Amino acid sequence: MKLKLTLIALLSCAILFSQNFLEVQLPKPDKLSPFFIGPLLKSTIHYGATPSNYNGKVILFNHGYIDLNQSQFLFDNSFYEKTYNEGYQAVFVATTRGGGIWVNGELLAESIDIVTEKYDVEDVYIIAHSNGGKAAEAAMIQYGKKDKVQQVFALGTPYWGTYLADISQMPWLNWAWRLTGLNEGARTSTTYYCRDVVRPYLDNNPNNEPEKFVVLGASGYFNGSNLLARAAFTVTGGILLPVQGANDGVASYRSTLRPGAEYVFKKNDYRAFFDHIDVSFGQFSWPYVKSYIQNRSQKNKKSLEIEKTSDFITTSNYYIIHSENEYEEIVLDKNSTSAVAEIIHENPTATFKGITKDLKQTILVKKNTQENHKSVIPLSSSNIKLQSDSRFAAFIKQNNGITMSLEHQIKNKHPLLKVNISSTRKNDELLLNTETRGVIIRTSTINGTPVQSNPEIIAFDKINNSFYFDTKDLEQGVYSLFLNAENKGNFKRSIISGFVVGDIHKALDINTEVDEYLDKTNKSIIITPNSVKNYAILSLQGYLTSDKFSLTIYDITGKKMMTSQVKTTQNSQYNISEKLQQLSSGIYLLQVNNEKTIKFVKE
Repeated sequence: MKLKLTLIALLSCAILFSQNFLEVQLPKPDKLSPFFIGPLLKSTIHYGATPSNYNGKVILFNHGYIDLNQSQFLFDNSFYEKTYNEGYQAVFVATTRGGGIWVNGELLAESIDIVTEKYDVEDVYIIAHSNGGKAAEAAMIQYGKKDKVQQVFALGTPYWGTYLADISQMPWLNWAWRLTGLNEGARTSTTYYCRDVVRPYLDNNPNNEPEKFVVLGASGYFNGSNLLARAAFTVTGGILLPVQGANDGVASYRSTLRPGAEYVFKKNDYRAFFDHIDVSFGQFSWPYVKSYIQNRSQKNKKSLEIEKTSDFITTSNYYIIHSENEYEEIVLDKNSTSAVAEIIHENPTATFKGITKDLKQTILVKKNTQENHKSVIPLSSSNIKLQSDSRFAAFIKQNNGITMSLEHQIKNKHPLLKVNISSTRKNDELLLNTETRGVIIRTSTINGTPVQSNPEIIAFDKINNSFYFDTKDLEQGVYSLFLNAENKGNFKRSIISGFVVGDIHKALDINTEVDEYLDKTNKSIIITPNSVKNYAILSLQGYLTSDKFSLTIYDITGKKMMTSQVKTTQNSQYNISEKLQQLSSGIYLLQVNNEKTIKFVKE
C-alpha cells in the first residue's frame, strides 16, 4: 500500500515547463521509491521536499549527465536524506548527457536563476560531482552567475581533464569510451582541452572567484566500497592514470586541483581512500561539506598552491597495440626479458592467446588478474601476436628505464610539441636513430563543436636531443594526437594526447561570432568499399595536376608501409586492389600527394 501511494504521488507530481527544463517535485526522502524513474531525455530540475525545519539555505546538486543526476538522490545515496533532515532545501539539476562544459554551464546558469527565484534566495550552494564541477565554474564565470553562488563543492571534478576522454578522441579506440555508457561529453574533458582552453580561459577571467571552490579529490581507486566502483569507466583509468599518481579511477588527484580552491584532502589522504563513485555519495562526502557550510574555515595557504601547466608533461613507458591490426605484434625491448600487457577489451570476459610470428606455435598467456573489460598478462616471449575473441587495446609496459615524454610549449597561440626519449642508463645506445611520428585528427572547434576531418601524418624534426613539431600551419581547432616513437629492434613507445591551435579568447567570447573554417574546395578521396577485402577502387577529385600522383599507405601509428606512383586517368578512378593485397588485416591511412589522408580497413 505504501509503495502504491508513493507511485501515485510521483505520477501526480507537478511537472512544469521552463524554457529548457522539466521541473519535477520529489516527495520526502522516506517516501521516495527506489523504483522511481524520472525524465531521462530532457534537462530536468528535481525539487526536493521542503523540510519543516527549513533553514533558508538551498543546496543545488549537479552531476553533469542527465540520467546520472538521479544517483544523487537514489541508489542508497544519503545526500537527499541528510540535507532534508538538517533543514536544507535540496534541488537536483540535470543538464545534458554530453553537451560539454559550455553547454552544461549555460543550462546550469539558467537553472540557478529558476531556483533562486522559486525559493526567493539570493544565492545557492552547489554540490557538483565530476563534470558538474566544470559546469559550475562555467555558469559562474562565463555566464555571470558568480554572485548567485555561495560556494561550490566539487566532488572528483577533473578540472585538468581525464585520460579517459583522451582515448575517446581516437576513432579506432572510441569503443573503449563507449564502455562507460557516457558516450558524448568527452571533447571538452580531455586533458589537453582543459589544459589549453578551460584553465587559462577561466582562471584568468576577471569573474573568477577561486575562493568559492572547495575540492574533494579522492585517491582510492581499487579501494571503492561501492559495487559500481568496478564499472567499465574505471577500467581505462586504472591503466592510464597510475602514471599520474593517486587517482579515483576517473580523475587523477592532481587533475581535481582547481587553482586557487581549497583542498579538503591531501594526496593519498587516508580519509579519501574511496573512488569516483563513492565521492558522489553523501555518506562519504556530506560530513566534510556540512562542516564548511556551517563553519567556513580559514584557508590553508599551503592548499592554494597552483600547479603550473608545464608540470603536466605526459610520459609513457608503454606502447599500444590494437586487436584489429594483424601487423602489430608484441616485441620486447632489446635487453628486456619481460613485459606486462594491460588490456582493455570490449567483451567483459575476453580470452587471449599468443601466436608466434610464423603462426606455427601457440604461446600460453596466463592472466595475472581479470576484471570486467580488463586483463593483465605477464609476457616473457617476443615477436608474438595477441589474439582474442574480443576487440581490445593492449598497453605493453616495460620497466627498463626507457620513457617518452610529450611537452607543449605555446608560441603565438599555437603549440610547439616537444618529445624527449630518455633512459635511466647513461649513454644508452638504444636511443640512437629513433624515429618519432604522429597521427593527428581535428576533432572540434575551440568551443567544443564537433567537426568531421580526416587523419593527418606529422613528422617530428630532431634538434639536438629532442624532437619537435610546430603546429603553426594547422587551422585553428582542437586536435587529438597518437604519438609514437620507434627504434627498430630496440624499443617502441606510444602516447595518446592532443593540443589546441588558435585564439581561445576570441573563440569563447559569447558576444562574438567566430567564422569557422569551411573547406569550400571540391577535393575528395574515397575508397570503395571502405572495408577492403579483395577489391578496392580509389576515387579522386581535385588533387591531380600532372600525369601521375603518389600513393602512400601508413599503419595506424604513422609508420610508412608502402609508396607508389600511379598514372592519372580521365575518370579519376583507380583499381588499387593489387597494391593492397600484400597488407595484413588492420586499420591503415592512405595519403595522396602528401596532402589528404583517409582511413580504411583491410580485412
